[in-house]
Amino acid sequence: MIQKKLISLIFSLLIISIFSSCKKNNKEIKKSSSSEFTLYYNLAEELFEAEKYDSAYLYYNKAKSINDNLTNEQTIFCLFRMATIEQAKCDFSGSEATVIEAFKVSTSTVYNPNLYNMLGIAYEEQANFTDALKNYQMAYTATSDNQYKSIIKNNIGVVFIENKEFKKAIIKLSEVLQEKFVLKDKPTYAKVLDNLGYAYFKLNNPKAINHLTESLQIRDSIKDNYELIASYMHLSEYYLNSNPTLAQDFAQKAYNSATAINTPDDRIEAIKFQIASGNSNDVKKLALKQMGISDSINKVRQASKTQFAKIKYDFSIAQKESEKQKTQKQLYIILFFFASTIFLLIFFTIRSRNRRKLKTISYETETRISKRLHDELANDVFNALTYAETQDLQDSAKKEQLLENLDAIYTRTRNIAKENSDIDTGSNFQDNLQSMIASYISNDVNVLIQNQNTINWLSVKKEVKIAVYRTLQELLVNMKKHSQCSVVVIRFENTKKEIIINYSDNGIGTSEMLKFKNGLQNAENRILAIKGTLTFETESGKGFKAQIIVPE
Repeated sequence: MIQKKLISLIFSLLIISIFSSCKKNNKEIKKSSSSEFTLYYNLAEELFEAEKYDSAYLYYNKAKSINDNLTNEQTIFCLFRMATIEQAKCDFSGSEATVIEAFKVSTSTVYNPNLYNMLGIAYEEQANFTDALKNYQMAYTATSDNQYKSIIKNNIGVVFIENKEFKKAIIKLSEVLQEKFVLKDKPTYAKVLDNLGYAYFKLNNPKAINHLTESLQIRDSIKDNYELIASYMHLSEYYLNSNPTLAQDFAQKAYNSATAINTPDDRIEAIKFQIASGNSNDVKKLALKQMGISDSINKVRQASKTQFAKIKYDFSIAQKESEKQKTQKQLYIILFFFASTIFLLIFFTIRSRNRRKLKTISYETETRISKRLHDELANDVFNALTYAETQDLQDSAKKEQLLENLDAIYTRTRNIAKENSDIDTGSNFQDNLQSMIASYISNDVNVLIQNQNTINWLSVKKEVKIAVYRTLQELLVNMKKHSQCSVVVIRFENTKKEIIINYSDNGIGTSEMLKFKNGLQNAENRILAIKGTLTFETESGKGFKAQIIVPE
């Protein structure tokens, strides 16, 4: 019976202390920079004030789980509210865990008195009186508020009663009864007086009835209907042996009051005294009523405990999943930037390499053209100028000779220009390639082309066409300079993946002929650049061979 009276006492006084010490922090919480937290918190507060505790609990849990912009005080306050709801629903083991969680994240002592007090309640309701007393004493030490100290001392006195240490309870409660705050506040004075009277009763001290009766009168005068239940049940227990009829009367009043304000625990307690003080005809009926109420309470409380645990578990799972997705997202972003960096690095490296390569090719081409102009034309131009200056051009034969020399210079200049001009890689490529090869046919050299029609040049990449064109051109130029051949054969072959071009001539074919391979270096580089191969084969007296293999 003391247990139920104690809960009402502690909760009514505790709420006073909560709001006296937390309202300032509460106002600052509402100014939170986190709009999501503010939304959940304000909704939880509205539900809490409306006594819709299950829903309030859900939103306090959501609010405190928003950690990014949540201050330590905000976390503690939400946990404090959740523990309060758990105790209101008699989930004292859950409340204990919640308060301990609050202590773990707390970096401030502002909430310590309230948290220690709540932990004391949780331990006391689980009959762990040693830890309950320890936490009440820590709460007493942690506060400097005299009003709150009186509340804690009263709670300590009630623990002594619960633990059947009635003499210690009388000493502690007698001290509380003389304190200014208690003397001025009628509801508090009546509570302490009732507790003290009950302790006297347990020691058969005659002072008990005066204290219990005075407490009842005060509560009745101020219409404290909730606390009247405790007075009725204490008096019922007091008269249980000496006056069963009066005990029955007080038990009935306790039951009626508990029913009126819907406190099922007190209804069960009242029924116990009705059974103890009633006649045998009423016992069975009252016992069944007690069992029905008790079963209903147990179902509701078990449902609440399960719901609170589920809320915490579900939210924990959701948080872990959210963290997992967040981590994956961050990993994807890191991988994306890493891949982008690698891609850009490769891109700029290749571009830089290609630019250097183009510059090298351009320089080599210019050097080659310059050398050819010097080797093939400079002397001829000089000789033509000398001839024009030294010969009588009035002589038609000499004039005709000069014109022939100039025409030869023009033809060779045009050939050099054509060899280094842009290549048409469109639909005319096959005709242009054939025309280029045919341009090397002369009275002394016959060039044969085999199977060129087997190649579908329209499906071949531009860079491959250019590489093939320039390589064959270079082979023919070197043939004309060095081979001393009379027949050249160029044979085309087409596989599903490659184009194979075999070049052969019946020239001198000595190993010395490979010295001119340096003249084919640009062509070889072109073939390698398109992932092809260019190989040479020569032997004295057996001509010269080359094979070009390029991807189609």
